[in-house]
Amino acid sequence: MIDHRKYRGFEILRGSWGAVLLIAPDRVLRATRSGPIDTKSRTVTRILGARHLTQAALSGLRPSPEVLAMGVWVDAVHALTACALALSDRRRARAGYTDAAVASVWAAAGYRDLRHGRATPRAHQQVRDQLADLVLDHVPGGPPLHDRAREVRAPLQTQIR
Repeated sequence: MIDHRKYRGFEILRGSWGAVLLIAPDRVLRATRSGPIDTKSRTVTRILGARHLTQAALSGLRPSPEVLAMGVWVDAVHALTACALALSDRRRARAGYTDAAVASVWAAAGYRDLRHGRATPRAHQQVRDQLADLVLDHVPGGPPLHDRAREVRAPLQTQIR
């Protein structure tokens, strides 16, 4: 039997959202009234779908604090760039703001889980954890998230022993 408390359901939702964006971009664009439905908007919507699927796969169902912190950073940057799109193209403003809102929800959920120590311990150093460690120290806004991941990591290391 699966202990669902060990799994982060948001990654399942993220993967599902990514699949919807990838498979049915016209439906999403119509439902959100996101401006013109043309080749450019379909392509961007599919790229965003692939991004969400990739992030869900890389995060896994039990992300470590480092991976969770990296995901928060990626989602926050996504929200900012979506706002930039909305400001730069009035015809696609609704799409940009809608996308920014969705990305902000993902970032907030990740930060909540990181803040409350809901990340799972890692049994051994994994490549994705090492990559998150490396990147978080060098991107704008990354060091405070990395510090939080380290704070979460300390008690988890004690639990493993």
